[in-house]
Parts: sequence; structure tokens; C-alpha cells
Amino acid sequence: MMKLAAPLFLTLATALALGGCGDDKGTTATRSASGSTAASTSASAARSATAPASAAPSTAKPDPQEDVDHIKLVADHVDPKKGKVEVVFSKWTVKKASFDPANLEGGTAEIEVDPLSLSSGVADRDKHLKSPDYLDAAKFATATVKVDKVKKTGDKAYSAEATISIHGIEKKWSMSFEVVSSTADSVRIKFAQPFNRRDFEVGGKGDDKDTVKLDVELRGLLTLKKT
Repeated sequence: MMKLAAPLFLTLATALALGGCGDDKGTTATRSASGSTAASTSASAARSATAPASAAPSTAKPDPQEDVDHIKLVADHVDPKKGKVEVVFSKWTVKKASFDPANLEGGTAEIEVDPLSLSSGVADRDKHLKSPDYLDAAKFATATVKVDKVKKTGDKAYSAEATISIHGIEKKWSMSFEVVSSTADSVRIKFAQPFNRRDFEVGGKGDDKDTVKLDVELRGLLTLKKT
């Protein structure tokens, strides 16, 4: 199916590492072979998001805007006055993608995300998120998302099943996504997938020491090209 890094995609779940880390600030991002809010990225970088699996990962400028392809994790601080924390994953690769842009049902996709590419706009927090306390990115250097069983549920709406592997733990998600646009060999999708970061044993346990809530949301806008 479309290279859905969509709600599932999460692959991104990796962002789970959020819990308990510093104050919220702007996000930064760069990305590779495929690619919600912050500053703009170059058009060429955005196009790199559609590169086939064989292409070398490329990077984009920090802080993607809502109209630029992206994968990010959003969480709320326990203290509402501190607002949200946004963590952008700047590098991901669509390893496989098989689908008909005119009818996504039955499509499949496999996406890999690099946890080391995360950025929350705060260097100390980023370092903490990558540490063994959270994502342990040095040990678990790749997060994967495998999407299948895509079904149409509305005019531009679809559901799918995603097998997510993060921090050495595998989970199955039932998710939904929306088609934003399509061409003869690609499709652009938008998704928002809520989950609990403790599902992947990432970060604190939601105790008094945790500054970020356990419930987080994986968001993405991705252009998926058939491989």
C-alpha cells in the first residue's frame, strides 16, 4: 500500500521517548527518502521524500511546516502551562511500497525510521531521548512500520493494519489515514495516530517524576511512491 508511514507510521512511535524530558520548544527536522509544524524545508528536500528505496537518504532543513512531508511525535506536558512537546524524525526510508494510487485497497508498504534523527529543538532533551532511559537509539537504531490490509472507508479515507517495531518491541495498530493527493505512481497521505508510549517501554512510567504525559500522538504527512 502507499508508503504509509501514516498513523502507523510511526514508525515513528519511536518518538515515544518523549516522557519526562525538558521543556517544550521548537522542533527541527531533516529527512530522507520519504518525508507537522515548525519552519520550512526546501522544495527539493520535500521531493526527496518520494525517492525509491534504493536512493540514498537525503536531508531537509529544520522545522517542517504542515504542508511539508514530515513524521513527528506530539505530547502534552503534565503542566498545561508548558504546552506541547514536538519531536520530529528527520530521516526515514520507504523500503517497499506496492499499491494502486487509484485504489489503495490491498496495498502494502514497509518504512524504516532512524531514531537518532529525532529533534525537539532542545539539545539536552534530544540527548536524553536517545539515551537508554528512553529510545536507546544506539542499541535500537531502526524503527520499522509494515502496513497492510488497507481498506477504503470513505471518499478519501482508509483504514489499515500496521506492525510497528520500536525499542525492540513489536505491536500491531489499527489505524486510519486520509489521501491528500495522488499521481499515476504516488500518493500523499495524512494521519494522526494516538498511543501510549509505555506500550513500547519508552520513558517514565507516568509517576510524579514524569513531566510529559504517557498518551502521545504520532502525526505525519507523507508522499509515497511505488517501488
